[in-house]
Amino acid sequence: MRWFLPIDSRFLEIFDLASGNIVQAVELFTRMLQEPKELAARVEELKALEHQGDRYTHETLARLNTSFVTPFDREDIHALATKLDDILDAVDATGHRLLLYGVGQVPDRLVQLAELLLASAREVQKAVVALHDPRRHKEALTCCVEINRLENEADQIHRDALADLFANHRDPVEIIKQKDLFAFLEEGTDRCEDVANIIETIIIKAS
Repeated sequence: MRWFLPIDSRFLEIFDLASGNIVQAVELFTRMLQEPKELAARVEELKALEHQGDRYTHETLARLNTSFVTPFDREDIHALATKLDDILDAVDATGHRLLLYGVGQVPDRLVQLAELLLASAREVQKAVVALHDPRRHKEALTCCVEINRLENEADQIHRDALADLFANHRDPVEIIKQKDLFAFLEEGTDRCEDVANIIETIIIKAS
């Protein structure tokens, strides 16, 4: 019977919206680092985007309980929804800590990590959109390879940032602040890699 029922395409639509929302949030965060004026107002904008991401996640998970035929396996839908949300959570957490810690001069490597995260988020969006059409799955896989490369680059920058921090800073409070910011932002690239791995799994199952 299930083969005669229509596939619920709303899942793919939500993923498109969620990935676009992530790109918008990371773009905002990158601007915050480049121009840290009116930081409180921008953090509120970032929180609004994070709340919108939560709504996309909640709608996806709610639809899993009501949809009989899904575009791909339910566990993969659940995993993709939650990992997309994790990217947004990492960005939002970093933005709030910028405000909480009263960061004056933004470390150069934090800007580099933000730029890598933005590049990763854009690749995530392209990969998610390409899931709609099996003829574009090769394109999605190319995006996944690039996401993995960007994550490796972010790992190296994170290691270099920590090495420099412990070698050249003496204020323990400042070390804790910067270490925390680096960790949260690098986590965002890790979550992008998680999304890439899920997309690869979806495509392998469909082939």
